[in-house]
Amino acid sequence: MLVSAGLDLDGGGRALAGRLLARTCLDVAAELGAGCEILALGRSGAPGPALCFGTSQRRLALAAWRRQLTGRPCALVFDLLGPARLQAWLPGPLCAPYLVPLYGIEVWRPLGWQQRRALRRAALCLAISRYTVERARPFCDLSGAHVLPLALEERPPEGAVELDLISQAGTGFLLMVGRMAASERYKGHDEVLEALVRLPGARLVVAGEGDDRFRLQGRAAELGLQKRVLFTGFVSEATLAELYRRSAAFVLPSLGEGFGLVYLEAMRAGKPCIAARGSAAEEVVADGTTGFLVDREAAGALPDALGRLLAHPELARRMGEAGRQRWREQFSFARFQAGLRPLLAELALSAGRTA
Repeated sequence: MLVSAGLDLDGGGRALAGRLLARTCLDVAAELGAGCEILALGRSGAPGPALCFGTSQRRLALAAWRRQLTGRPCALVFDLLGPARLQAWLPGPLCAPYLVPLYGIEVWRPLGWQQRRALRRAALCLAISRYTVERARPFCDLSGAHVLPLALEERPPEGAVELDLISQAGTGFLLMVGRMAASERYKGHDEVLEALVRLPGARLVVAGEGDDRFRLQGRAAELGLQKRVLFTGFVSEATLAELYRRSAAFVLPSLGEGFGLVYLEAMRAGKPCIAARGSAAEEVVADGTTGFLVDREAAGALPDALGRLLAHPELARRMGEAGRQRWREQFSFARFQAGLRPLLAELALSAGRTA
């Protein structure tokens, strides 16, 4: 049984990770001749039939508890630590074995008693990067966590291409994709705008939305960049795919990602990536081969890397192709499933033993 915080297509990277888990749970259950049920907040988006509870966390918890109290063998897969807190309230002998994935920020800070107990009781913990494990060390013990990088879904992009926006963007621009939130300024939007000042003629397209967008637009105007920076707001998947295709390079020098699915999106599109050294991107971007890792504290490092790619299109093309190959070999959905299948099989065996 998959218990999800939401699988809607507009739910961002966490929901995408949930859909990867759901698809694999369905496949493994079919192979084992077992049933698989999906319980989720939100509306839909699941790769199979799902029972959705809208915004009612209480109803989701009650449904998960009822299924564990039937006495039938049951194994749970959560797609976020938040919903897994419901296991903290059950008496230990009544808890079915369960798996909890860990993405980053939710375990990079002090945990409440429900999160601590949910982690302690989990039969299996899954981290999406070694960086996630290391950064969580001051707050919880993840020494036994399995590390499994994320992947991208294998489906056509949703929605229609916004032709007016694409025409306005043109081609050959730097692309930055991510939520613009005042609480997430670690992503590096300010640093990229400042780097652009040192790159005359370079253009930047910033895709995403958030409560910090208007401040960033004001900052771009202060720097005299209003004619060279396009803020798109939220765009459809099809529009985003076209922006990747038309870009010269992708840039996100973030210091707070647990993994960074946007790097995979850029690599799939055959684009070189600029990311921050000392971040989870070190496990995704091969420095000097599929892009550049830059030290955000080193003056000139970011504009130098961006300028090098813009000035040498053939280098950018080679790095982009190397990135696409790395995505195929290291971060495919098949590779994700191959890593998760034995863990789900182990979880199913645990459920059989405890029934």
